[in-house]
Amino acid sequence: MITATEFERSARIIGCETAVIRAVAKVESNGAGFDAQGKLKILFEPHVFWKQLQAQGIDPDRHKTAYADVLYKEYRQEHGPYNIQWQKLNRAKQLQETAALQSASYGMFQIMGFNFKAAGFTNVYAMINAFTISEDEQLKGFINFIVANKLSADLREKDFTAFARKYNGPAYAKNAYDVKIRQYYQQFAQEVTKR
Repeated sequence: MITATEFERSARIIGCETAVIRAVAKVESNGAGFDAQGKLKILFEPHVFWKQLQAQGIDPDRHKTAYADVLYKEYRQEHGPYNIQWQKLNRAKQLQETAALQSASYGMFQIMGFNFKAAGFTNVYAMINAFTISEDEQLKGFINFIVANKLSADLREKDFTAFARKYNGPAYAKNAYDVKIRQYYQQFAQEVTKR
C-alpha cells in the first residue's frame, strides 16, 4: 500500500493536495492497484485494441468476427467485471501481443498501455513489470504521466472536469468521472481537517 508520506511527496511534485491524488485513485480503481488475489488490476478496452491493431499495420476488420469478444470499433460502456479482464487480454494477445498489452489500463490509476512513454517507460512491457511490483511504482507512473501531459494545473486548481476530459477521454461525462472525483476529494479533504 502507498504510505501517506509517498502520497504527500507525489502531491508536492505536482503542487496539489494529497486528497486530490487519493480521489483520482479511488475513482480509477477503487483505491487499489491489485485485486483481492494480489493480481494487478487491469481493464481491457476492445475499441482501443481496434486502433492499436491498425497502428501495428493489421486490419481489424479481418478479425472482428473471430475476436468479437475482444475487438470492436466503437466504445461501449459495459466492460464486464474486473475478474475477467486478464482473460480478455490473454485472448487478444493471441491475435497481436503488443497491441493487446497497449489496449488495457493498469493499476491504481488505470494508465493505458499505449501511454507507457508518458508514464516514464521505454515500452509497455517495462510499465507492466514495474506496476506489478507495487502501488508505489504505479504512483510514480501516474505522476510522470501527469507531468508529461501537463495536467498538474488541473489537479492544483481542482478543475476536475478539465482533468477528467483529458485523462479519461470523451466518455468521461457518461461515466461522471469528474463528479465522482470531486465527491471523493471532498471526503478525503474532510478526513485531513478532522485529524
